[in-house]
Amino acid sequence: MENTLGSFIKSSVNMKPVPVIGLGSGAAAYTIAKALGIEFKRLGVKPGAVPSSSQIKFLVSDYYTMIEPPVSGIDIVIDGADEVSSTNNYIIKGGGGALTRERIIWEMARERHVFITKEKISRKLSHPLPAEVIPFAINLVQKKLDELGLKWQLRKDQKGYPTFTENGNMIIDIAYANQDDLRPVYEKVKLLPGVVDAGLFIYDVHLHIIEQQ
Repeated sequence: MENTLGSFIKSSVNMKPVPVIGLGSGAAAYTIAKALGIEFKRLGVKPGAVPSSSQIKFLVSDYYTMIEPPVSGIDIVIDGADEVSSTNNYIIKGGGGALTRERIIWEMARERHVFITKEKISRKLSHPLPAEVIPFAINLVQKKLDELGLKWQLRKDQKGYPTFTENGNMIIDIAYANQDDLRPVYEKVKLLPGVVDAGLFIYDVHLHIIEQQ
């Protein structure tokens, strides 16, 4: 991790002008964002950052000036992933529920840096596909998923209550057994009325393998 992280931090802090940084959510994003923030702080710099969740905003606010998504774009995104395909580089995200905001940040970014442990790399994706759904449409979406022959589960917290995103929406986790290519499933899910986004990310990224935290 030291070599990978050290190289990334060195190139990031040397960018001119100081980069605007997109912050994903989750343990990997937090670890890397904090390490980078500490180095910027050592140099007396507090770069602007666009957080994908209130959690990451709270955790690293000492190192970054939090801003709304800028019209001019984002220079670097720091993020993790739930699973990455070794055959086509498809990425599953949304285990933490921030997939919609993370996608917006990814779309605005010039560079996307994804940090994962090697255990998250698979030849064939198997992690459930998260879908963020407007509550008004939750029953309709569940019905449509049944019609598509897809098994699904409404995400709930430890007390059994539905999980809500920071956008006020719900999450459905979708299974897709025996699918060699997840993209057709993703596109069908995205077209369902009431689905805000689904967690298949197909982008050019800088993929960094780090040690287990």
